[in-house]
Amino acid sequence: MKTYFGTRTIDSHYPAQAVVAIGNFDGVHLGHQSILNTAQKHAQKLGIPTVVLTFNPHPTLELKPLSSLKLLMTYEEKRRQLEKLGIDYCVEEPFDHAFATTSAHDFFFEILKNRLHAKVVVVGEDFAFGHKREGMTETLREYCAQTGTTPDLVKPVMMDGAPVSSSRIREELARGDLESAARLLGHPFFYRGEVIHGDHRGRTIGFPTANMRCEEKFPLLPGVYATSVFWRNQVYPSVTNIGKRPTFHQDEPNLGLIPLRVETYILDQTFDLYGEVLEVRFHRYLREEKKFASIDELKAQIRSDVILAKSILLL
Repeated sequence: MKTYFGTRTIDSHYPAQAVVAIGNFDGVHLGHQSILNTAQKHAQKLGIPTVVLTFNPHPTLELKPLSSLKLLMTYEEKRRQLEKLGIDYCVEEPFDHAFATTSAHDFFFEILKNRLHAKVVVVGEDFAFGHKREGMTETLREYCAQTGTTPDLVKPVMMDGAPVSSSRIREELARGDLESAARLLGHPFFYRGEVIHGDHRGRTIGFPTANMRCEEKFPLLPGVYATSVFWRNQVYPSVTNIGKRPTFHQDEPNLGLIPLRVETYILDQTFDLYGEVLEVRFHRYLREEKKFASIDELKAQIRSDVILAKSILLL
């Protein structure tokens, strides 16, 4: 997948015609995948590429700077997921004040037609565009009719009587319901990051953990989880602790990362993972984080966590 960081960076390698899917695509959940699949079907029929137009930062973070919105994926993770799904081109448009004030007319004619060469435009049914969302679906259809462009407004994917959405997934994660979130996403929620040196206490008690440096995204509840680690094209069962480690508490600066520690014990393995990048996939919330009176009590609890995780992961 070729990525352009802004429509103004598009070069001569960009196609003369394209099917353009537009959205934030945070999490690339089942609803997003329906839009992307629809775009790819148009592209296959016409013999032209599929282009995703998305935004960085998420518009809510620009329009509402005090918003508490946390993303389900980092921007890099989103690009990786789009590439896995077979998207040909990704255009990640900087969403700043100037872009936010672009009129619906200019967005369609200058960006979609002149720069992105849209032959087909694929969006969700609730799509709105331009300054203060002035362009509604009727406006899109009108502009498409004027230019011989095909609009395709995709209905939301419904699950358990409600539409699949990024906000709904955040609600499930905030409750600790990893299984429901995974059903809506179409894949487990994950953290991805580099393994860094910790204080090596896990190794001394027989449960060596990989300490991950993860970019800030949606913060899971502090506690212990049944997880799996994707590393070098292999998947390994694991148990992950997210929190402050109250038994060995120490304050640390955040530095724009996930505010709590992410420590993963890969079951029955002794890899040297320092400097490696892991993807930890979260399957089930096991218990709250708590402080133990002794190291022996902590070790006994970890053994119980491992047994429970193995039963959940069907090992």
